[in-house]
Amino acid sequence: MQETPTFNHQADLVNSAIRFINSWFKQSKSITEELGDFFILPGKKVINKDVIIARLKGVFGQSDEYVGGRYDIIDTNFELFNAGKGMGFVEGVAGFRAVLKKESKIISGPFKLYFALQNGSWKIVNIEFPGFSY
Repeated sequence: MQETPTFNHQADLVNSAIRFINSWFKQSKSITEELGDFFILPGKKVINKDVIIARLKGVFGQSDEYVGGRYDIIDTNFELFNAGKGMGFVEGVAGFRAVLKKESKIISGPFKLYFALQNGSWKIVNIEFPGFSY
């Protein structure tokens, strides 16, 4: 009897979310590795990845650093479609202290990262995260 290897989609979604969140806290350029080529916003609006990267740089440029980042993942879910495609999300709460010239502000709230599965890889296609807006 031959076994077929199974892919743990839930673990992959959670791991991608963790990499994104940790990169966020570090204001790291590696955050872009988790992003899809296109973002799908409400109203079926589609935005190119480059626009999102520019927006992230703008958000990160508002603070010198983020300190004490914490998060809790509360839920994750996904649905697989034909042709190796799928949609999923990871949601929870996150908080961090944004420091600018020795002044700090706590930013916290719920987050939800939306993912699309293409070519065997889960990529973020929409971001709801404390401190980020379109």
